[in-house]
Amino acid sequence: KQSGLNPLSRSSNSILSYITRARAMLRASLLLALSASAASAASAASEPVCHGPACQGEEGGGLEAEASLLLQVHRANAAPDTPYINPCPKGYNPKASTKEACSAANLKYTGNTNAVSTSASHCCVPQYWTCNMGDETYCKTSNQTSNYANPTYWGATEQWWWDALEVQGNCCLPPNPASAQTATWAMDTRMNPSDEGCKTTEVKGKTGSPSYTLIAFWTGEQCPTTANVGGTYYAPTCTTTSGGCSGVDIGEGMCCYHPNGLR
Repeated sequence: KQSGLNPLSRSSNSILSYITRARAMLRASLLLALSASAASAASAASEPVCHGPACQGEEGGGLEAEASLLLQVHRANAAPDTPYINPCPKGYNPKASTKEACSAANLKYTGNTNAVSTSASHCCVPQYWTCNMGDETYCKTSNQTSNYANPTYWGATEQWWWDALEVQGNCCLPPNPASAQTATWAMDTRMNPSDEGCKTTEVKGKTGSPSYTLIAFWTGEQCPTTANVGGTYYAPTCTTTSGGCSGVDIGEGMCCYHPNGLR
């Protein structure tokens, strides 16, 4: 995940490992502190900023855990008396992006308008695109993924919780088909997950549930998923479970399954 960094000595690796663990703890603490106000700030935006069943609050949902969402509402949290105003046109939401990546996609660049800080930069991304953190090594179309995933990497950008050692940015997936009027990918709401369980898996249908393919796409940082049911794509339901998973466990007990299926 540290692509682009120079090789480190064994001693430096130990220091980096300590810093990485400390960064993860800091992220978790900040996310917990912001969780209550994040939901209210997000609701003030003119368009939804979180997509997939997990964003509706099921078992805690992913609203308070999604870093790319919190990048949008952090300034609103800092000024709770000022409602968050979406700087983008109707049908679009701001996502952290470099100006170059936004221009290359022919989308509106809003810079730091209603952003995290004066050095932050945002691009207006279509509202039905699903975004997770990722890196340029993995966030791209390949021969294996071209029939269902057409991701865009928006460049490595400032992370408000920790500026050092960050080499990732937003990785956004458009719905399938691109003209769909709903998101067909569910964002990964886990913190610092492993890619070990991020595998596309065939799921055999059970009583009242169709057979389908749970497609997992590793962004370099997280694992958004989509369910292919007979050629039609849906955003799966992804929830943390301590018991069995009748769908696909993508890691850390996160069970993803067809929204009309059974866990």
